[in-house]
Amino acid sequence: MNKHMEMTARQFFVLTFGLTIGTSILVTPAGLAQGAREDAWIASLCSLATNIVMVALYIALARLYPGKTMFEINEAALGKWPGKALTLLYLFYFLILTGTLLGNLGFFLSTEMMPETPIEAIQLLFLIAAVMCARLGTLILARVGELMFPCIVFFFLVLVVTLVPQIEWNYIKPVMEDGWKPVVNAGFRSAMFQELVVLLMFFPLTGEKKGGEKAYLGGALSGGLALGIIVLLCVLVLGIEQTENSAFPAYALAKAINLGNFFQRVEGILITIWILTFFIKISLLFLSILNGLRTLFGMKDHSVLIYPLAVLFIVVAWNTYLNTVYVGEIIQKVWAGYSLFYLLLFPFVLYLVGLVRTKLSKSGRS
Repeated sequence: MNKHMEMTARQFFVLTFGLTIGTSILVTPAGLAQGAREDAWIASLCSLATNIVMVALYIALARLYPGKTMFEINEAALGKWPGKALTLLYLFYFLILTGTLLGNLGFFLSTEMMPETPIEAIQLLFLIAAVMCARLGTLILARVGELMFPCIVFFFLVLVVTLVPQIEWNYIKPVMEDGWKPVVNAGFRSAMFQELVVLLMFFPLTGEKKGGEKAYLGGALSGGLALGIIVLLCVLVLGIEQTENSAFPAYALAKAINLGNFFQRVEGILITIWILTFFIKISLLFLSILNGLRTLFGMKDHSVLIYPLAVLFIVVAWNTYLNTVYVGEIIQKVWAGYSLFYLLLFPFVLYLVGLVRTKLSKSGRS
């Protein structure tokens, strides 16, 4: 691989961290609270454990097909046409996910921050930034993410430290009142919203194999712990009822910051964290779809698809995120089961096929 096309393990760690946080920092606490009540923080740890297991599966799959992206692995494992069919399914999944994320962005900013601004204007402005990133390429995104990461960490620490004085430990009781089943179920469902399989598209770009694997696991672990801390603070500061019933409990959490009636109304801290990590997530999805189309059709240059794909994203966003009630129903009843195929079942099948092929080829040589 051309060294000029490689990214460092640290950059890959930042991309993994950003993808894990993404939109989850805003919506995950409510989903976990609805399923696990006061034990939402334990469910977030179950979600973290599930993500780590899935990342370990992705790393094992990448070892079987070194140097290949996710879409190239599909064809290498299943053959040309079945592999292309699976790639099409993944592209559709990423497309719907991107449109839903854009819809979530527009709804949140237009309702919570800028109520007089048309939701379409917000989405278009953000999509322009994603288009610029797609034109510049993955390595530029990795460098930008590396520059943004210290700001993300700093703002996150400020958010956590300023909320500590408002903690009410009684809000976390009773612990495990309904047993493990709702906790594990909520945690598993939550893990289906981080979509770490996207990074298999960029894993071959890491210069050092071992360093890339550690960055993959480390980014997922760090991002999951950050989400777990936010969930814990939501329960301890807001209480379970407000966390469960709020559309964006983490935003309500940030608005609760008040130190001596002086340091308050600093929810912009959370908005900054969310915008930066959201940009990383949406850009990675954009680049993944572009590279998937290039692999699918055997194109040498996918730049001609950038603008048509951006238009398609907007169309999907306007037609999928109709309102919060509709999207909430989809998230609660459909999305986790749908994502399960792409995040766990398909990669596991690919791994089994690759493992069998590897053993057969070794036995054939002997």
